[in-house]
Amino acid sequence: MYLGAALAGAAIALAVDRAYSRGDHSPEQRSLRTRFFDQLQLSPAQRDSATAVMDDRDRKFKALMEQWKVQLEPLRAAQDSVDTEYRQRMTQLLTSEQKAIYDQMQAARRERERAGRGGQSR
Repeated sequence: MYLGAALAGAAIALAVDRAYSRGDHSPEQRSLRTRFFDQLQLSPAQRDSATAVMDDRDRKFKALMEQWKVQLEPLRAAQDSVDTEYRQRMTQLLTSEQKAIYDQMQAARRERERAGRGGQSR
């Protein structure tokens, strides 16, 4: 039960980390902020203040994510170990033809993950 809770927390932390690792002022973030400000019909002074408030929040979230990363490293290593054991045991069950298909599936998954991270590695 504790491991499940830890893994769920790790998954959430990694998702938040990816969301905030795009950069402080990515074009997507600026566009979302602009639409938000437009919908609220903020004055230029209010926009400047709201930007400062949001930037402060983003800095604080980034600092929290750095703390999470330190705590998650041992879990990430354990997760990698479990995944490696799983792949080894699965391939032992497969015929050579099935292994070739499995390898293609794994390569496609890795490519999707790379594309989802914008080509960044862990």
